[in-house]
Amino acid sequence: MSPALAALRDDLIVGEITDRTEFAPGLALLADPALGARGSWRSPAGRLLELDIATAGRGDWIALHLTLDLPDLTPLTYFGFACTGVAPQAHVIHPCLRSGGPEGGFSDAFFDRHILTRTDPVAHVDALHLPTRRRVPPLAPWRELVLFLPTVSLCWHLHDLRVFTA
Repeated sequence: MSPALAALRDDLIVGEITDRTEFAPGLALLADPALGARGSWRSPAGRLLELDIATAGRGDWIALHLTLDLPDLTPLTYFGFACTGVAPQAHVIHPCLRSGGPEGGFSDAFFDRHILTRTDPVAHVDALHLPTRRRVPPLAPWRELVLFLPTVSLCWHLHDLRVFTA
């Protein structure tokens, strides 16, 4: 488990949501300022993150960003993640692997399956087959797992999130 996720799982932590909210070093919520994202978050002991987000405007994006220590993917065949969560309403979340470019910028490789939130806890597992993904450079100065949330008010309890490679 990443250090950012381990820190959240161990203790009760609470805070306010803005367009740039850092939950722990390496895990942040970033939103288009035009969205006017506000709300609260908490990380109860034994769970990862409970988000209660209210939006006041029209924006283009809001996403959870998990920093990954994976600059070199050449020895790997798969990159994936598993998560469990629950929400009072159904929402679609779009996961992607973001790779920084050597001259700046980035490229996104979206996973084939979206995360669908439900009222009962549901597990989601997906992986990218790296040799067949042209948008995933084998070497990158930085990488993130990005979970693009809907640009509407939402409540989502992310119970667990794990990243794996093979």
